[in-house]
Amino acid sequence: MTVATTYYFIESPHGPTAVLDWLRRQDDVSQEFPKDGAMMLCFRGAGQLGRKANGEFDVSLSPLVTVVPPKVRRGALWSVGEVHFLAKNAASTFPLLDSIRRRFEKWLGSHPIVFDQGDPQGDYAYYLEGSIRNIAPKVFALPSGLDAIKSEQYFIAHDDNDFVLDRVCQALRLRGIECQ
Repeated sequence: MTVATTYYFIESPHGPTAVLDWLRRQDDVSQEFPKDGAMMLCFRGAGQLGRKANGEFDVSLSPLVTVVPPKVRRGALWSVGEVHFLAKNAASTFPLLDSIRRRFEKWLGSHPIVFDQGDPQGDYAYYLEGSIRNIAPKVFALPSGLDAIKSEQYFIAHDDNDFVLDRVCQALRLRGIECQ
């Protein structure tokens, strides 16, 4: 059984995302669906869309890729972007989607890793706050993200709640960084 895969990346939230652009350039992308601040890309050439009883897409039974782009949070924080390949048994059920996932992994892997749970004290771990270090096995840096983290930009998980953000902002204020 193929396990769902999530990739994490840092990139500027100001302007287009290179991750979304890369996925859009794939030959088999046919439709895009915005959902809760994310973008779902459908690769119809890979198979049929699965649906739940309520009519919503079932991402575990569909050739969909979800991209959660980086956002500015609390004025001083950028969220880490995410790419979700959530189809079950993608290698056998959606081989074309699995091929796209493998190509994407290779492309993303050509960018520097700024955090690896295998080396949690790496050069840039200091700038990853909130829950991101607990959930992301690796965080890759696209050029704008690498420039930002080298300039001491702080990053958090996209779904960190207000309680977590309050704690992060309190810690950042002690470091002299304004956070709303």
